[in-house]
Amino acid sequence: MLKPQSSPYTAPRWLKWALLIAGILLILGLSLAVWMYIDINGDRKKGHEQAASFAKSETEISQIEKVSTYHGEREIHVVQGLKENEDSLIVFMDLKDEKILDTVSDKETLSIEEMQGQWADSCSACTFKDVQYGYEENEPVYQLTYIDGQDRYVLDYFTLTGDSFDQRFAFRKKE
Repeated sequence: MLKPQSSPYTAPRWLKWALLIAGILLILGLSLAVWMYIDINGDRKKGHEQAASFAKSETEISQIEKVSTYHGEREIHVVQGLKENEDSLIVFMDLKDEKILDTVSDKETLSIEEMQGQWADSCSACTFKDVQYGYEENEPVYQLTYIDGQDRYVLDYFTLTGDSFDQRFAFRKKE
C-alpha cells in the first residue's frame, strides 16, 4: 500500500499548531505591553488636568503651556502658563492640600536653557541628562540631573536665579 504524499503547499500538523500558539502568544504579549504603557502613562500624568484648572482659577494664568510633576518630599505640580498680557508664570502647587505654594514670573528667573548653559560652564567633564523645576525646603528650585567626572549619577539643585542651593545627591554605580 502506498502512503499518500503530501503537497509541497501543505504544512505538517505540528507546524500549524506551533504557528497558531506563537501567534496567540504574540498577540497576548503586545496587548500586555499596550495595557502597561497606557496604565503607566496615566499614572505619570495623574492630576495634570486638575492642576491646570486649579492654576487657571487661582492665579492670573489664562493659557496653560506645560504641566509637570516634581516628586520631592511631597508631590508638587508645576504649571507653566501665560497671563493675559503674554507674561509667563510658573506656579508651584500641592494638589493634595489644594494650595498654591509659590508663583514666579519668568522675568525673575533664569530660563531652563540659561541654567543649563551656566551649569555646563561650571562642569565641563559632566554629561547632562535633564533639568526640571522642583520645590525643596519651601523654595522653587531647578533640579539638574547629570553624570559627573567620577561617573556618579548626580541630582544637583539651584535656585531659580541660578545660585547654588545647599542640596546635592550623588549616586555611585555599583560595580
